[in-house]
Amino acid sequence: MSAACGRHKQSNLEISTYTYDFGKIQKDTIYQGAVIIKNTGTDTLKIEKILADCGCTTAFSSKIVVLPGDTSLMKFSFNSHNKLGNQENYITILANTDTLVHLLQVISVVTE
Repeated sequence: MSAACGRHKQSNLEISTYTYDFGKIQKDTIYQGAVIIKNTGTDTLKIEKILADCGCTTAFSSKIVVLPGDTSLMKFSFNSHNKLGNQENYITILANTDTLVHLLQVISVVTE
């Protein structure tokens, strides 16, 4: 029996940070950020969807297919229009991993 017997290939998604903090930001401005998505698995990672929890946040990935050991840059923006105080938003990444849903928390404090 070979050493690989019983093992199956699997993709695994890791984000360079799971909480992105813009810190103190100004009201009525668009702020941009980015994180690195890495496939630490042994099979091809397929990013199926990236969803923001509100219309004030948008996100996209530079690649939707990520080979094992490779990375993709996920850029996102937050629009602080009509926002004030502590803000907490989530970007959901759906992929072909055992954990189907991956979350990036985006936080900030909007000031006038």
